[in-house]
Amino acid sequence: MVLSYVDANYWIYWFDERLPEHDSVDDVMQRTIHGDVVVSTVTLMEVAHYFRMIPPDILNEKMRIIADLTTLSLVDFTATIMQSSINLLSTYGSMGLGSRDCVILATMKSVGSNTLITHDQSFKNVKDIKVIDEIR
Repeated sequence: MVLSYVDANYWIYWFDERLPEHDSVDDVMQRTIHGDVVVSTVTLMEVAHYFRMIPPDILNEKMRIIADLTTLSLVDFTATIMQSSINLLSTYGSMGLGSRDCVILATMKSVGSNTLITHDQSFKNVKDIKVIDEIR
């Protein structure tokens, strides 16, 4: 089974039904969560940050839905991943990727994933990964 990294934007679009992207991501997210999923603690915090103004119990429930997925590998932001992220930032920073984007790439590398589900077009400049984006 393919190990897919799900970027924060897809979690946000999926959880926030007010967003126009919501309907576009539902099918791919339903398929993805039934497969092998990887997410960094940094990405999970990015999702939590987006929802920071909603009531705490609802925020916690949304985060628990992700964290409790039986198919999820939640990867801590370690010193090793940080150093790898810095190295990737020096390579891909000029191509539009930021520090959190490079954390995603470093995390993917650390677990052997090459599939990324994201709406961030800058990732299409990265060789050796497959970008899945169902949003038109």
